[in-house]
Amino acid sequence: MYILHGVYDWGSLVVHLALEELGVNYEFKSVDYEKGALASPAYRALNPVGLVPVLETPQGPIFETAAILLYLAETHHALAPEVGTSNRTAFLSWFAFVTNGLHPTVMALFHPERPLGEANQAAVSEASFTRMSSQLDQLEAHMPVAPSILTLYVAMLLRWAICGSAYRRHTLDISAYPKLALMLRDLEARPAVARVLEREGLGPRGLSQPEYAGAGLTG
Repeated sequence: MYILHGVYDWGSLVVHLALEELGVNYEFKSVDYEKGALASPAYRALNPVGLVPVLETPQGPIFETAAILLYLAETHHALAPEVGTSNRTAFLSWFAFVTNGLHPTVMALFHPERPLGEANQAAVSEASFTRMSSQLDQLEAHMPVAPSILTLYVAMLLRWAICGSAYRRHTLDISAYPKLALMLRDLEARPAVARVLEREGLGPRGLSQPEYAGAGLTG
């Protein structure tokens, strides 16, 4: 059995979705980050950098979201093209594009104070929104949308961009990306995704129409 250590609507969400889609036996263990659990010796033994998610596997714990997702897809031969198939290379390229590009961009929208401090957060948010728009243009035009660890990852990031930007003017209007919007609606209709959205308290339209939950900074 797998044990997923995470926090609802944090980066563990995509792993939670993948586990449910795979139909494997797992347990979700909520990490009490407000009480310092991420810095505890027990948690650092699972993840030395003290972040979520961590997945306990029969081969030992694995951390970093992308690593976990690739491990699950390769272990269970699902949710990603098999090694050696013709569409594997394109899949890996877009997967890296999302994990190394879109993910940090969305996080900068959610926490624009982190890169350069509070004095520069408006400029960081503006630049990040411009960069995200370009990245989403690429995904809208080129990304395969068959259910996979890639689409689940993008769905999580789109949810955050729709509801979590610190500046309201930089909140994503998903209607500008009809292919990605349809992908979100199609995912919400999948029973496994619906179960996770319910368990994490995100609502049945928690991917395509989440409520605004940002810090509400002016503008």
